[in-house]
Amino acid sequence: MRIAIRTAAADDVPAIASLIEAAYGAAMAHHHSAQGQETFLKFIAPGAIAARLAQGAEAWIAVRPDRSIAGYAELDGDHLRMLFVRHRLQRSGIGRELVKFLQVVRSGHTVTLNSAPNADAFYLAMGFRPTGPRQEANGIVFTPMEKKF
Repeated sequence: MRIAIRTAAADDVPAIASLIEAAYGAAMAHHHSAQGQETFLKFIAPGAIAARLAQGAEAWIAVRPDRSIAGYAELDGDHLRMLFVRHRLQRSGIGRELVKFLQVVRSGHTVTLNSAPNADAFYLAMGFRPTGPRQEANGIVFTPMEKKF
C-alpha cells in the first residue's frame, strides 16, 4: 500500500484519536481490565494527544493517497509510546513502513516499547526482543521490548 509519512499536526488529532480508539477496541481492549481500558482511553483522548503534541511529542502519521490517516506512531525520547494502524488496514505493510521510518529517525539508538499481547508477533518480526516477562500495570498488559536501530 502506498503511503506518505509526515509529522502529526494539531489538525490531525481527531482522526488520530478515532483511528487509535477503533483499533484498540477491535484488537486490544479485551486484554485489559476495566481499569486498563479506562486508563488507555484517557491516554488516547483527543485532548491528551493534543497536549502531548503541544508539549513537543514526536509523532507521525501514515497518510494514504486519498489523504486519510492509515497509521500513527508516537515517540517519547527513545520509547515508542504508540504505533497503531487503522484496523481494517492491518497486515498491509503500514506498520512495517512506520517502523522503517523510525529506524531512520532514531538511527544508532536503542528504542524501547511496551508491546500489547496482540502485537508481540509483529514486533518480534520487526527485530524487537523482550527485555522482561509479560507484565501488567494499571490494568494494562504488555511485554517490554527493545531494538537497536
